[in-house]
Amino acid sequence: MNSMDREGLPGGDEYAEAVGDWLDGVDLAGSTTEPSEPVALPPADAPVSVVRPVRLPYEVHEMVKALAQARGVTMSDLIREWVQAGLAAAGTVPDPVTELRRGLDSAQRALDQLAARGVRDAA
Repeated sequence: MNSMDREGLPGGDEYAEAVGDWLDGVDLAGSTTEPSEPVALPPADAPVSVVRPVRLPYEVHEMVKALAQARGVTMSDLIREWVQAGLAAAGTVPDPVTELRRGLDSAQRALDQLAARGVRDAA
């Protein structure tokens, strides 16, 4: 009996033989090709960029995407701008009145959400 399973895939020995046959016909040592044009390297003093994946909720992603399109920039450019602005502001002393207003606004939003859910005071 053939060592093929129900789905038509080769079994252990047959699979190893098929892979061996394939490897015999492939030249892995010389598989790279030289580019027809020399590759231009960036100047030695060019800034280095690092890719940093960030997970965003779908809704946030869509809002950032729409805002970037409205501004005519890429999402990466917009997010980079926000990070740089945040870093620039990180060393500044926040205005206490502005911080108080932000806190009150957050508390009001939370209260509105609880009221919309029908949550009442437990006391």
